[in-house]
Amino acid sequence: MIRKLFQSISQQPLTHPKIICQGFTLIELMVAVAIVGILSAIAYPAYQQYVLKTHRAEASRLLLSAANIQERQLADHGSYTDNLLLLGVAADGSISSGRYKLQVTLSDSNSFELSASAQGPQTADRDCLVFTLDHTGQRNSSLPASLFCWH
Repeated sequence: MIRKLFQSISQQPLTHPKIICQGFTLIELMVAVAIVGILSAIAYPAYQQYVLKTHRAEASRLLLSAANIQERQLADHGSYTDNLLLLGVAADGSISSGRYKLQVTLSDSNSFELSASAQGPQTADRDCLVFTLDHTGQRNSSLPASLFCWH
């Protein structure tokens, strides 16, 4: 009896008219992967430039902050300082992200120049490798149109 039941089941058609197979073909999947790859290839360089610009803003903010501290130092002690710890920077001059290094140049007790030099991954930002700020508030950078880097 069981044998007859299996034989009758095996004689029925394998597909039922109400059952619809759904899914993705390999070609459809590969087209989707290709589209994602192309979009990533376009978006990644733009993202990298955005990251470089963000760290540029950090360097300019630090220079302005250090210049304010220099002015307070002049008012309190009568001269500028080259002590990086007093300026709120690590003793080796590296900025918190490690992408810039701050240097202080004193030509005499009444003038200074602060410079932030790119290091590490920030050197990919070829336009703005060095920022400088002096005691008069003059801003410069390695780019000929120097204020471009400060924005």
